[in-house]
Amino acid sequence: MKPELRKIISCINQLNILHRIFIHRAAVENGMFFGQLPILEYIIDHDRCTQTELAETLQVSAPSIATSIKRMQKAGLLLKTANETDHRCNRISITEKGLHIAGDCRVAFDAVDARMFTGFSPAECETLYGYLERLNANLETSEFKNKTFFAMIDVIKNETAPDREQEQNEGEIHV
Repeated sequence: MKPELRKIISCINQLNILHRIFIHRAAVENGMFFGQLPILEYIIDHDRCTQTELAETLQVSAPSIATSIKRMQKAGLLLKTANETDHRCNRISITEKGLHIAGDCRVAFDAVDARMFTGFSPAECETLYGYLERLNANLETSEFKNKTFFAMIDVIKNETAPDREQEQNEGEIHV
């Protein structure tokens, strides 16, 4: 790989990490975890949805959604009520506290994004967007087509690392 490409990739990686750090901090300052805002925003737009709908829309596992819902319910952000016609199914709604926190968190997230683009003209943003779309298209395979951000993170979580002990015994370590 050419050295200038390494510099570009390093810069993209650093940008991604910095953005994640500031978004994480904004979430924590608002009493939330990183992935909770998309859940709250979906519920705001789809009141009385089910956990299954959430999991399918966000393309994450049902247990992952169940854990998040339980945590947000305990924090007073969400309510679960039994479906009137099917008592095996619960409907999820947002509380006033959840609406308030989601709004505050969205404002904080948008401020991070605005800060990142300080000094960029609309034309520069459009050009950058085109470049990023091309970079994504160059790497995207059918495995990742139309996947959400959270679904792609799950790919990393679900892939197991090779057995390092076995590699060390064979005298070969893959980093």
